[in-house]
This record gives sequence, C-alpha cells and structure tokens, in this order.
Amino acid sequence: MTSSFEIITEEFFDDMEAIRSLVVTFSDQKKPVKARIAAANSATLLVAATFEEFVREMAREYARAVVTSTESFEKLPRKLAATAWKRTMDGLSKVRFDSDQAAGAENVFGAAQTRFTVIHEFCKGDLTQDIYRELIHNDNNMRTSEVNSLFKVSGLDNVCQRLSDKQSILETFGETEPGKAHGKLVSGLEDFFERRNGIAHALNPGQSSGPDQIIKDLKMLECFGKALCETLDAEAPRPLVRQAEKVEAEAAASMAT
Repeated sequence: MTSSFEIITEEFFDDMEAIRSLVVTFSDQKKPVKARIAAANSATLLVAATFEEFVREMAREYARAVVTSTESFEKLPRKLAATAWKRTMDGLSKVRFDSDQAAGAENVFGAAQTRFTVIHEFCKGDLTQDIYRELIHNDNNMRTSEVNSLFKVSGLDNVCQRLSDKQSILETFGETEPGKAHGKLVSGLEDFFERRNGIAHALNPGQSSGPDQIIKDLKMLECFGKALCETLDAEAPRPLVRQAEKVEAEAAASMAT
C-alpha cells in the first residue's frame, strides 16, 4: 500500500520534473542573455519554493502520524502542543482588520475564532483537530538545521543525519560513509540557498545559475526527497485505533451484515 509520504514525494518529483522541462527551454544560446538570466533566476526561486513546501508537507504528515498514534494529549511529544499554541497565537496577533468596514471585520473575527477554537479544542484533548498548518512553519530557508527543527517538534531528532545513510544520498554525493555524505548535504543545501538568496535580494542582478547547475540542484533535492521519504516511512509510528473509532467501525460492519 502506498504511504502518505510516498504520495507527497511523487507529487514533489512531478513538480521538479516540470521545472526540469522549463530549464531546457532557456538553455538555447540564441535567446537574449537577459531573457535567459531572468528565466534561470525564476527557475531557481521556483525550485526553492517547491522544495520548502515539500519539506513542510512531509513534516505535517509526520506530525499527524505521531498524533494519531498517541493515546492521549498528555502523551504527546513535549513541545508539540506548546509550539502549535504559540504559533497560532502569534498568527492571530498579526491579523489585520479594518474597523471601519463592519462586514470585513466580522469575517476576520470569524476566521480568528475558528483558528483559536481548533487549537483550544486540541489542547483540551481532541486530537482529531487539524493543527498541522499552524504547527509546521519555517521562518528561515530550508537548510538542514531548519529541516531538523520542523521534525524535532514532533519528537524526531536529527532527521537530516538519519537520512544520510540512504543509498540515494550516498550515490549522489559519491560517499560510502553516512557522516561524510551528511557533511556534503549540509554544504550542498547551504550553497543552494545562498544562490537563491542572492537572486531574491538582487545581490548580483546580472548573474544566474546556468542550466547545468539548476539540473544539479534538482538532482540533489530529489535525492533528498527520496531519502526523506524512506526515513519517515521507517520512523513514523503506526496509527492508533481509538475506542470511538473502533466502536464506529464495528457498528458499520454490523449494519453491513
């Protein structure tokens, strides 16, 4: 049976393949230099955004697996609920509304109340509440330290270290030792996001990554995605069948017969 992590990863691969096809279109030397630079820079920013959303989705799915495998609120990883609460409150504190427009204010208040109710009910013990978008959020680029932090909140430490023993990582970085592969992964992501930030902040407006470099970036991030998927499939706890769900399932089976 295909896991939720595999489904997310397949979608990520499809997105990356679409970007790879885009790269081919601006590798033609006959096209104007400025047009090729603009296209290459846009592709690099798109690669970064796609990768970051992939990691967030994987972290949300892992957090969901942890919660659904936990018997009660009290047995959740220590920082999970506190982080979800804090980030929800931080988000609510930044909500803007125009008090001069009553209808608009009502919509804002309604949305804010819904967000608060979700985390409030979760912290009261309703583990079916969807708190994962609030819980998983990154303020910085998705370097290894940031990736690790998104999974640590759900009790999984050093996920980048853990995935560095996977064959896709070892082959991509030409290593046989996971420790050395991890070091190259750290450097590879650091270099990629330095180039991404240079583009985003227009530090070198006349420069860009060439098609070969972008293809290399795609390969590195895809191998990371594959290794992350394998790691989470192995590490994620199995869902717990809660008593209420068990009763519902038994009732449905009884009605069917």
